[in-house]
Amino acid sequence: HHSALPEQVPEVPVAELPAPVLNSIYPSRYCQSDGLGALAMAEFGAMPRGYCRVLAIQEWVRRRVRFQSATTTSATSALDTLAQGVGVCRDFAHLMIALCRALNLPARICSGLDYGAGPALGPTDFHAYVEVYLGGRWWLFDPSGTAIPEGLLRIGTGRDAADVALATIFGQIRSERPVLTIAA
Repeated sequence: HHSALPEQVPEVPVAELPAPVLNSIYPSRYCQSDGLGALAMAEFGAMPRGYCRVLAIQEWVRRRVRFQSATTTSATSALDTLAQGVGVCRDFAHLMIALCRALNLPARICSGLDYGAGPALGPTDFHAYVEVYLGGRWWLFDPSGTAIPEGLLRIGTGRDAADVALATIFGQIRSERPVLTIAA
């Protein structure tokens, strides 16, 4: 993971984005940024552009959404999370991504493992977080605030959870909760 002084990490104008990054500014199935433009502009449009603005978006999501297991489904979108005010890591990520994209900030979801969570949060588990393209590279953000960046191991990235599902299930199944172990 990279770090820098937030005020030294600028936003990249859309005209200067590399072609592979462009798909990360469009609305997607779970991140309906086209429905959040007015809200994003009202809350963040007048802020100085760059990493500090993205931090403000992350904090805004943390203040408005409460983390609670088993409160959402695989169909829950950013707009649903905004309306309900509760969710899990994937819901926090979708809302932050949608707000970033509404401001033309390329953002993508990361699915991975959180192997560095505190004991109060339980054992190693799957986790969803966000990367935003700033200053010519991707920067990591965890809008749920349930993990530390040093404890995250990326499995995949995509526009939203539809691109990086850890499992796709067809029909009914019976499954035990996965047990994950990590060793250095």
